[in-house]
Amino acid sequence: MKTILKFAFILFIVNLVAASILAATYNITKSKIEEQVRLAQEQALKQVMPEEIADRLESVGKDGVVQYWKAFKGNSSQLNGYVFITKKYGYSSVIETMAGMKKDGTVTGVKVISQNETPGLGVKIAEPSFTKQFINRNVSELELSKNNIHAVTGATISSRAFLDSIKSSGIEMLKNKDE
Repeated sequence: MKTILKFAFILFIVNLVAASILAATYNITKSKIEEQVRLAQEQALKQVMPEEIADRLESVGKDGVVQYWKAFKGNSSQLNGYVFITKKYGYSSVIETMAGMKKDGTVTGVKVISQNETPGLGVKIAEPSFTKQFINRNVSELELSKNNIHAVTGATISSRAFLDSIKSSGIEMLKNKDE
């Protein structure tokens, strides 16, 4: 019985030290990670909403959480479009996507923010060869087919999740727009 208690105490101490080191590392790197996430989001915003369409984005949020951005050109108060983040479960993970859209529903750009799909197959949804198919198409007309959007070979579920998330969120954005 003493041996079991001795090993349990040693295991407790090892876990306490490991947890303390992990917590300290998290506290040290937390601000750097948040800054990297912010920079990645800024870069994605610029990619999905080109400057010739809009050079000023205003976030619209609720309870301190950004729900979408309104896009404007110059000092004008005329709305040119929207940028939104959407999520949908693909084959093996949640695919988080940022999309830009003109106020008429035309997609200006899409960017995969995060995903953990199958390496070599599903991850190809983040490649330009797939994402460029969405540009200059109306969200209400997006479909996986020969004449519209071509799915990534071997990753139809991931491709469909990507497309459906942009289409449904874009249509919802257009329905609820407040100019």
